[in-house]
Amino acid sequence: MINFYYNCVRVDGGKREMCHYSVGPYTPESGLSADTISITARDYLRFSPAIQEAFVVTNKTDIMTDLFDRDRIRVAPAHPLYAQVKAAYDAQTAHRLAHEAKRKV
Repeated sequence: MINFYYNCVRVDGGKREMCHYSVGPYTPESGLSADTISITARDYLRFSPAIQEAFVVTNKTDIMTDLFDRDRIRVAPAHPLYAQVKAAYDAQTAHRLAHEAKRKV
């Protein structure tokens, strides 16, 4: 079972896989809907095999040209886990806004 938190993903209660959630704007040429959520791995770590089975993970790392990329997942509204990913994205947004409000005081 994959659990989504505001700052990480966990598979079956195992190790936390730190990540960041983001939403578009995506251009029509990209083929992604405006509601698509991206999950990006932090610290250039790779997502676990269980996550790679549930999603299409892209990584454009090219060692020959010294280009390093992070694992990225695009979750469209039609994906069965979209509601859980959206809840994690909303939790991340709320956490960020609370942190920013605390800094302004």
